[in-house]
Amino acid sequence: MDEKNILNQLDIEEEIKKATFEKREINLRGKVLSSLFLLERTLETNFNLEGAIILGPVSLEGCIFKEGLNFTQTIIRGSFYLGSAKIKGDVNLEQASIRGVLNLVGAEIEGNLYLREASISGFLSLAKTQIGGDVDLTEIKINDAYYSGLIIKGDIYSRETAIFGRLNIEKGLIEGSVDLSNAFVGGGINLNEAKINEVLILKNAKIRQGLNLQNAQYQEIIR
Repeated sequence: MDEKNILNQLDIEEEIKKATFEKREINLRGKVLSSLFLLERTLETNFNLEGAIILGPVSLEGCIFKEGLNFTQTIIRGSFYLGSAKIKGDVNLEQASIRGVLNLVGAEIEGNLYLREASISGFLSLAKTQIGGDVDLTEIKINDAYYSGLIIKGDIYSRETAIFGRLNIEKGLIEGSVDLSNAFVGGGINLNEAKINEVLILKNAKIRQGLNLQNAQYQEIIR
């Protein structure tokens, strides 16, 4: 890969500046980025990285996005941290490939979270996250990750998560466990044909519109 075609942090900042001035979306579609670090920033327009390749980690900790985030079909060769961020629109990671953990701990998403057919190496954390719409994890794949002899379990952590729409994990493949302890789901949970290699934890979870476990697989369920 030609290094001249790889965007660095200065290139990314330049595109953000131009997009803000021109009142258009921040457009990094199909680009190759070395990494992406934007901490505690406010972005006024939609942030579009559809089909991009990010060669390192992504951190958007504490950022405020006045519109949405589009990472559809994006390849991220590192972890993705969105902790404590506030997003006014949707977060779209459909068919994204993340070669590390995806951590949204404490984030606030006013719209929907889309992870349909996404692939994650390591855990997905939605702990203490608030999501105003639906969470679509249909056909998601969350695998164990191995680093220097350590194993990061392919779990879904949703402790104390508040989802005001539906949670759909239909046909999901989770190598570890799914922990929904003390979670609130207003629109019900669909686990139809989901495969969880270890434990499904529903202790103190409040599920308002039902739980569909039809054809779901797991070693044990803890209520």
